[in-house]
Amino acid sequence: MRLFLIIVLFILNFSSFFAQKRGWDTTYYTKYRNKLIISFFQSYRNYGIDIEQKLVKDSLGTSKLSYLAESRLVYGLEVNYDKFNISIGFKNPSSQTDKKGDTKYRNFALNVGGNHWLLENSYRSYSGFYNKNTANYDTSFKRTGIYDQFPGIRSEAYKTKFLFFTNSNKFSFKSGYSCNYHQLKSAFSFVLSANIYYNRLNSDSSFFPLPVRTFYDTHQSLNGLNVFAFSVYGGGSLNLVLWKAFFMNFTLIIGPEEQWRNYHYLDTYSTQTLFYTSISGDFRGSIGLNFKKFFVLLSATSDFSWYNASQITFLSKYGAVNFSLGYRFKVKPSKFYQKFQQTKLYRKL
Repeated sequence: MRLFLIIVLFILNFSSFFAQKRGWDTTYYTKYRNKLIISFFQSYRNYGIDIEQKLVKDSLGTSKLSYLAESRLVYGLEVNYDKFNISIGFKNPSSQTDKKGDTKYRNFALNVGGNHWLLENSYRSYSGFYNKNTANYDTSFKRTGIYDQFPGIRSEAYKTKFLFFTNSNKFSFKSGYSCNYHQLKSAFSFVLSANIYYNRLNSDSSFFPLPVRTFYDTHQSLNGLNVFAFSVYGGGSLNLVLWKAFFMNFTLIIGPEEQWRNYHYLDTYSTQTLFYTSISGDFRGSIGLNFKKFFVLLSATSDFSWYNASQITFLSKYGAVNFSLGYRFKVKPSKFYQKFQQTKLYRKL
């Protein structure tokens, strides 16, 4: 945790060199200033790990595992004013606990920046997974509908992502995912991204269920995979606008990633630390209506990292879906807030 905080502070200081452009082409996008925005939201998140072995021939795919941890549906209210926002959410009771088990999760995020650059910091923790591929080896699944459950598997990730948009004069990334910018004309921007993260995946027993454990040969006792990684790559983001109100955003960022992996075993092998170059990426999409006061927004985010190896391959996948319905109220800033808007701290935000 201490290393993660040091990394975040370093990137915050580094990103201060990329000061947000004070002006932009207002015929392409605008910002709703001095407005109080209140919205109702719903959100859903999940984290998955796909595992595939290359040790024993498996033409039927019996040994393929697809672990998934799903958050409960969260609903609540979000309040935005200028550059600050706060949200209060409540979890819906789950009706799938008997079939999928109980997932415990924590998710924190701190984002700083605007349309020129954006710094996203997050912490994710999931415990309690089920195997979507249970039917591959459990013949009773078709009758009961109960997935093989693994309450002892836990994933914990610290991640910092820096995004730089080359066409911030005409392109507003935030207009597709927040409620205080409005893209008026279609525009495209190349995106440069730098990422650093630490992902820890551990289990209190072997990752592999007993019915398929022999497929994993001498790696049957594998119960931990810790990954430290960084990457610098790029992609693009497109805002499509019709009638100035209907909009869609598509963003794809992908490239090579340098990984230091630490494999843990219950027995057979001692801990192994290996270096790999692999692939990771980020896909985002949104669709909605954005009027002067009223807006509705549906967005989805997914990122992945591929931990490929010659014998066992892991695919780490995170996904989130958010829905917002809101209204903007015109509110003038107080004298105290106007003074704050003139400070260097405010301009850096």
